[in-house]
Amino acid sequence: MSEKEAILRLEGVSKSFAGIPVLQTIDCTFFAGEVHCLLGENGAGKSTLIKTISGAHAPTAGRVMFCGQDITGHSPAWAKDNGIATIYQELDLIPNLGAAENISLGSEPRSRWFGQIDRKRVRQVANDTLKSMGLSLDVDTPVQTLGIAQQQMVAIAKALTRNNRMIILDEPTAVFTKNEKDTLFRLVRELKARGMAVVFISHHMDEIFEIGDRITVLRDGKVASTGPVSDYDHDKAVRSMVGRSVENRRQQRTSAIGEPVLEVRGLTSGKRVRDVSFELRAGEIVGVAGLVGSGRTRMARLVYGAERASSGEIRLHGQLVDPRSPTDMIRRGVGMVPEDRKRDGLALERSAGENLGLVKVQALSRFGWVPWSRIRGLVDTQMQRLQVKPNNPSIQALRMSGGNQQKLVLGRWLMQNPRLLILDEPTRGVDVGARAEIYALLQKLRDEGVAILMISSDLPEILSQADRILVMAKGRIVGELDGKSATEEAIIALAFRTEVEAA
Repeated sequence: MSEKEAILRLEGVSKSFAGIPVLQTIDCTFFAGEVHCLLGENGAGKSTLIKTISGAHAPTAGRVMFCGQDITGHSPAWAKDNGIATIYQELDLIPNLGAAENISLGSEPRSRWFGQIDRKRVRQVANDTLKSMGLSLDVDTPVQTLGIAQQQMVAIAKALTRNNRMIILDEPTAVFTKNEKDTLFRLVRELKARGMAVVFISHHMDEIFEIGDRITVLRDGKVASTGPVSDYDHDKAVRSMVGRSVENRRQQRTSAIGEPVLEVRGLTSGKRVRDVSFELRAGEIVGVAGLVGSGRTRMARLVYGAERASSGEIRLHGQLVDPRSPTDMIRRGVGMVPEDRKRDGLALERSAGENLGLVKVQALSRFGWVPWSRIRGLVDTQMQRLQVKPNNPSIQALRMSGGNQQKLVLGRWLMQNPRLLILDEPTRGVDVGARAEIYALLQKLRDEGVAILMISSDLPEILSQADRILVMAKGRIVGELDGKSATEEAIIALAFRTEVEAA
């Protein structure tokens, strides 16, 4: 197969829902042995485009051709049978099954006798695949107990066990550490060398320029620009996406750091969180960095009352508290944006407006009466403030892009005026324009005296936003760095050195 042979070609592809155009006359070609990066703001049409490629959506107009042949009866089953694998941002794993069963699901190896599933072979395939990815994971572990990054790796391993000709990766590194990202990029380069067409979606510009060969930028459902990566730099790509320049620089502080809002002493929960102590002051952003599995998310859930600690103490504004539930902490002025927005942050079947106004309903209701007109006004204002797309409070949250779903979760707490805000991967799946807007909002909240605890796998994000940085490893806080002088190398060295020493 020629290195430049087209695996999939779109000609004049359009897609509408209820008469509303989402994709408009898309022309795009994906070649063998090439990493084709899709860029665009949330709501630009990226998700609809990859669902059209993978057969989840049928185009309203236009042609989809696979290896030079028009596709008829295109469906997810057709795509799977013909070697098109899609790893969506929201994973399609079976939560209560182990990693091994998920990896082989649908193509399980069979024994010679009676065609039964060869359980030993299922485990061997999973172990071999994960080992080839440089990963060590108990393949019998139910995926629902794994972190998001580990689940993502299981989904990628599942795709690698098939004889695929094209793989679509939708925001695969959203919660990856640098080490995990490097592992994924090594795999992508191997797939490219084998002649596979790789479609890569990311909001991180550094990733696009590191791994990509070609870029297609979508804006408002149309192709805004396309060409080799060498034709672009950061500014050109951003301008093509949003029509303006965007900066994520740290804003000058306009107020002093205040008194302690949160004090944590000796917080412990089994081996996952061990003897964690720190304090967070009013008007301060404290970042928490560390490898996946370091205990960052578990620590945040203990503080928020989503899980119970076995020992330790938590103080809010100097008062000892025993958080028994998130509801208890919400009443105390604490909000949390969780790592997994679908599982823990949203009522997906409910509307965008209902999700945004959820906490306000609880706060403003009196004797069973809910001031809906006031809440609707607050919701409309918040959707405009965060530029949620589509700007329609009645749309189901389930039908929104991942980035806009994230805006709903963050916007809910901004409406509540919290005194302590816990953010676990706050810009996961959020485009470059919205990311800059969220950073500006967080810095405004900081200057208004809100205490912010930010957990992020995105080290540039931590470095650009945090006043102080706590580094966790093996359930402990192993170091603290000043936000102004810290570097990615210093954070990584601290996290990895401690992991190696503890192993």
